[in-house]
Amino acid sequence: MSLSPSRNLLVMNVQMSVSLLTTIILCRLLFPGIVQAEFAVAVLPVAILHMFRFIGMTVVMPGQLDDAISHKAKVQIAIGDLAVAVTAVLLTFAIVEGFSDGAVRALAWLFVITCLTDMAVIQRFFIREQFWDKKMGVVWLFQVLLSVPMVLGEFFVLYRLVVV
Repeated sequence: MSLSPSRNLLVMNVQMSVSLLTTIILCRLLFPGIVQAEFAVAVLPVAILHMFRFIGMTVVMPGQLDDAISHKAKVQIAIGDLAVAVTAVLLTFAIVEGFSDGAVRALAWLFVITCLTDMAVIQRFFIREQFWDKKMGVVWLFQVLLSVPMVLGEFFVLYRLVVV
């Protein structure tokens, strides 16, 4: 018995709310001084998390997403996730290798712009094709569990670039 699209959307929103609370608790526990930390130190955990976004490329593999989801959407999601992963790898490498603050900040801008562009593309397809009412397999786990900490991390890096 399948849930209606509105019930699926409700369940997803509850799951994402729990993910939000969990993310806030874990960040306060694991990174209590992150807002006051040096820029490179503060953004490193976000970059490390995003290095694994290449996993999103699995959406183009047969059987990973509902056939009702367009191939165009699958390809755009895969390309966006790969682009974010590459920029995260570059940012992490720059931080770990001790690049100058200016170089790290420039790569952080590239990372944030890539993330926000990818987010806009994904949300366009997510809403238009009503992903919450499709068979998504393990992709659902990434959407619900990891999207919240990733998006919060992206906005945190943007905040650190603009404000601090």
